[in-house]
Amino acid sequence: MPQLRTLLTAVVGFALFCTQPAIGEAARQMLIVDELRSTITPTGLVDNRWFMPAEGAAAAKQDFTGTLVLQELEMGTDPAKFSSREVRGKDPRIFPAVSIAFFTDNGDLVPVSQDVIRYGSTKEGRSYWDVIVQPGRVWSESDDGDWSRASFPFALVHLLDGETHIGLATFLYNGAEVSNVRFQIVQQTAPSLVVDYFTAWGQVSARYELGNRDNLDMLKAAYAVERANLYPIKSWDELEAEVGADKLVKFESFMDQNDVLVSGLVFKGTLYLKPCKSAAGPMPYCDRMRFGVWSVTKSAAGAVALLRLAQKYGPDVFDAKIKDYVPITASHQGWDEVTFGNALDMATGVGFGTAKRDPNTIMDGNYEGYEGEYDAWFMAPSEEAKLIEGFKSPDLPWGPGEVARYRDQDIFLLGVAMDRYLKSKEGPAADIWSMLVNEVYRPIGVAHAPTVRTIEADGRLGQPLMAGGLYATLDDLAKIAQLYHDRGQHNGLQILHAGKIDELLYGTHQRGLPTGFQNQYGRTSYFRSFWNVVFRTPEGCLLYIPQMQGWGGNIVALMPNQITGIRLAKNWKDNGRVFDTGGMMRVGYRLGRFCQ
Repeated sequence: MPQLRTLLTAVVGFALFCTQPAIGEAARQMLIVDELRSTITPTGLVDNRWFMPAEGAAAAKQDFTGTLVLQELEMGTDPAKFSSREVRGKDPRIFPAVSIAFFTDNGDLVPVSQDVIRYGSTKEGRSYWDVIVQPGRVWSESDDGDWSRASFPFALVHLLDGETHIGLATFLYNGAEVSNVRFQIVQQTAPSLVVDYFTAWGQVSARYELGNRDNLDMLKAAYAVERANLYPIKSWDELEAEVGADKLVKFESFMDQNDVLVSGLVFKGTLYLKPCKSAAGPMPYCDRMRFGVWSVTKSAAGAVALLRLAQKYGPDVFDAKIKDYVPITASHQGWDEVTFGNALDMATGVGFGTAKRDPNTIMDGNYEGYEGEYDAWFMAPSEEAKLIEGFKSPDLPWGPGEVARYRDQDIFLLGVAMDRYLKSKEGPAADIWSMLVNEVYRPIGVAHAPTVRTIEADGRLGQPLMAGGLYATLDDLAKIAQLYHDRGQHNGLQILHAGKIDELLYGTHQRGLPTGFQNQYGRTSYFRSFWNVVFRTPEGCLLYIPQMQGWGGNIVALMPNQITGIRLAKNWKDNGRVFDTGGMMRVGYRLGRFCQ
């Protein structure tokens, strides 16, 4: 997705609150039984704490093993009117009619699938939205009679897009039926096709389909492993107590705090999180929620997949030519010598930009001035349609590997080429995303990896976008970053190619091609999907810090001494503060003393 768009939007201000699930501090006053069972139409957001157990709550009276079947509903929203009332023929103000299968385990309400539940991206219904659901909780309260309560976090998404509108839902159940489901949308990452920043609420009719699942024991065992492998998380206050508040000042530099959703730092094997942000009070489930991280996907998925192929089949895969695996339909020969590595470097020598290269601007031709060409590719639903649009790009007057130009189209093409390369090695049933999940993510403890995919008319699973679209948790990002820090090794197993990682990790020499961007320390370069950002220590040591960056201000910075800075944000305006990570790097230096 383009990192720089200049659009006029009304930004919802979010308040600063804690990251961990919040427990109600008083007896329940809202979302009582009569309210959830009535035909009431909510008129706005309520404090998030009412979606969580009230004081004195006990264990649930029943397990929940079955499917929650929801109906379409027009949501109440702020703003009341959307700029994007119709997108791809669907209405983004309509909550989708989805069915969500759950089971309970040790007080958690666990979705059977954390992948994208398709609805808006199909021909069904009026709603634009698909849904991703994460684990929640079940409990009981003394005033609820025979009912138990459940709540869970979710995100409204779309299979072709990458934005996430993050919310909470709650309902009652008694083993035979369920109440209505109350929900609210209180947080989001940077928008795209739905240009509005919004909050939303509603109470939707629901039905319970009881199901005794034959594989319930297997699901519970897998969930137990997932919970056991979670990255250690503590609060920012605990880090301040350990190292001193003075070492942590200005972590987010000059970033507008209304645009920051959550940020944190991996230090000595623990992820320390700043307070989560929400429009409705303390944000429960922040550690479980999935965020659309946009172009962070290029480094967290695209580069990881190529590094896995290099480990399995040798580093020469970086020199494999795109044309040997994907038929080129372009009207020129600019693709003839383009390699997998060139595509990952954003240096294909093909694109819509100008011929100006001295100085180069990496965003030349990416979006502004070429919105029609980019949107035609982005909106193309199928793999074939995206390839056709991508090959309409003209040739530039230089060869591959010479100039970096930021193009989502090229990373998508790399993903297709990697998939077909894998099929050439392992047969037609092989799939690049399945390889990534089964051979990289799951071994390091990333149990789920929902992502944006193409939509295929024959119903087959589409090609992952790779240029963006990964819906990651904070836990996922910490683990993927740690795999890079560990040179691709985990628990003694070499998963990614160590030599290729050595070439891109932090060092005292500049790698990659000029971007036209710079900070107070020097010029930023681009190399293998990472932005190499300069940092100079007070002692004069010059370092290049590789950073995953995603549209909206999403950052995963890999600093020396296995320190990782993470920030998730929702700013889509063109200003230098969005990707200013000087504060993050200075905090990392105070804790780790780079170049010591």
